[in-house]
Amino acid sequence: MTEKSATDASHPWGEAVLPRPGRSFLFLRWREARGPAKANVILMHGMGEHSARYLHVGEFFSENGYRVCACDLRGHGRSPGRRGDIESYGALLDDLDAVFRHYHGEGRESFLYGHSLGGQLLINFFLKYRPPISGAVVASPWLELVFRPKPFKLFLARLALAVFPGLTQSSGLDDDSRLSRDRDFLLSMKDLDLVHQRMSARMFDELSRGARRAAENAKAFDCPALFLHGAEDSVTSRAATEEFFRKAGAQDKALLIYPDTRHETHNDCGRKQVLADVVEWMDRHLRGSEAAKPLTASS
Repeated sequence: MTEKSATDASHPWGEAVLPRPGRSFLFLRWREARGPAKANVILMHGMGEHSARYLHVGEFFSENGYRVCACDLRGHGRSPGRRGDIESYGALLDDLDAVFRHYHGEGRESFLYGHSLGGQLLINFFLKYRPPISGAVVASPWLELVFRPKPFKLFLARLALAVFPGLTQSSGLDDDSRLSRDRDFLLSMKDLDLVHQRMSARMFDELSRGARRAAENAKAFDCPALFLHGAEDSVTSRAATEEFFRKAGAQDKALLIYPDTRHETHNDCGRKQVLADVVEWMDRHLRGSEAAKPLTASS
């Protein structure tokens, strides 16, 4: 594994590659905490994006005492693989297990943070592997989509699934206004050229099945959990998140709905409050901390 140190002042984020089967690898990045680390926060990004879109998230958590760890999912960012296609859903979960073991194995407690597709993967990763985590932050999870793909795209997808499952089409998520009201902030992010809006019939089928599997097994999702969703999300369903929250088996759970906020709660105009709420929640779920008190969403 080749690594670039995170202690170099000119490069506060460390970088590495994690070998995976078939001569493949995952691109990793991490940022050490300011001062002694309270815990790891392992980030899982959404469809078509990559870990560099979470640099500000990592910096906020780092300044508040958390070591932040992230990977680019296969077929995303700096990790290899066809853009917008996967061979199996299980491969994604296996990758996340490898990432978790790589970072969690250093003896610190860990939190998981997943957005959109990352939120769905977080749920199914927990259900399959039961990792020893202190809590999970599930942001705008893909449990159900708000928009329905156009009929001709669905027809092509069904046809391609049988004949050419790796054929990709536009995902329909190329409109930044769905993600955040702060377009200037979105355009200021690093490595915009690594974002893609492609999805194969096979990947759409696998992720749709993954969403149903997560929803059907909500009762088994019994770790401490904080759910976040924007009230004006036009990508993933707020109602589906609320239903999952009600059914989740966790005794210790909280749900924050942010008024006027779109799909990417961590990138919208109220992002500082969102991230502060997450840090407050994690602080209260560290080993030995007092029992959590209810949170209320801020506008």
